[in-house]
Amino acid sequence: MTDTAGIAAPYEFVASSFLDFVRDFSDDDWATHVPCTPEWNARQLLSHVTGLPDDILKGRVEGAATDPWTASQVERNAEFSVAELLERFEQQAPEVGRILEAIGESRPPFDCHTHEHDLRHAFGRPGNRDNIVISSVSNQAADSLAELPVALTIDFTDGAAISVGASGPEAAVSLPRFEYARSRVGRRSAAQLAAYDWSGDPDGIAAAQQGWWVFGVADDDIVE
Repeated sequence: MTDTAGIAAPYEFVASSFLDFVRDFSDDDWATHVPCTPEWNARQLLSHVTGLPDDILKGRVEGAATDPWTASQVERNAEFSVAELLERFEQQAPEVGRILEAIGESRPPFDCHTHEHDLRHAFGRPGNRDNIVISSVSNQAADSLAELPVALTIDFTDGAAISVGASGPEAAVSLPRFEYARSRVGRRSAAQLAAYDWSGDPDGIAAAQQGWWVFGVADDDIVE
C-alpha cells in the first residue's frame, strides 16, 4: 500500500523549496529551455507547477494529469506575471496540501519536486537531494512495481531496502534514493538505468528494467 499519511507537510515543503529556488530568476532565466520537459521553457513549467494547485482549488480536475490538462495550465497562466504566479502559489499551497492529505493523493508533492530538479538540471545547479519527499517516494514503489514478473529487491545506498514484484526470476538493484526517484519518472535513459548496479537472473533484470518507467524514458542521458 502507498503511504498517504503526512501529505500536507511534504507539499508545503516542496512548494517552499520551489519558490526559494526560482524567486530570483531573471527574465532570461525564465526563457531558458528545460531539457527534462522539452516542450517547455522555465516560464511555461512555472505555469504548470502553479496551475496544479489553482486547478484543485477551483475544481478544474477533469482530465487531471493528462496532456490537455497541463497544456491548459500553461495557456491559462501565460496571462499572469511571474510575480503573480509565485504569490498565488505561496498563498494556495497550505490549503491544497490539506486537501491532498484529506483525499489521500500523494502525487502532487513529488510532481512539484520533480520540476524543481528539472530546473536545477537546466541551470546546472544541483542540490536538495536528501529530503522528506525523496525519501518518501522510494517507499511508494510497491504499488507501481507490484505487477512485475520478477522478485525485485531495491537496495538503497543509505542501507534501506524494499522488495517488489511477483514471484519469478530474482533480481536486485542498488542505487541512491535520488537516482531512483529521477529514473522512475523518466529523467534517465535506458542506458543509464542499465548501468545501475544490477545483480541476479538476467531475465529478471531485463523484466525489471522494462517495467521500471512510470512516465516514459529519456531519449538521451540526463546527467545532473
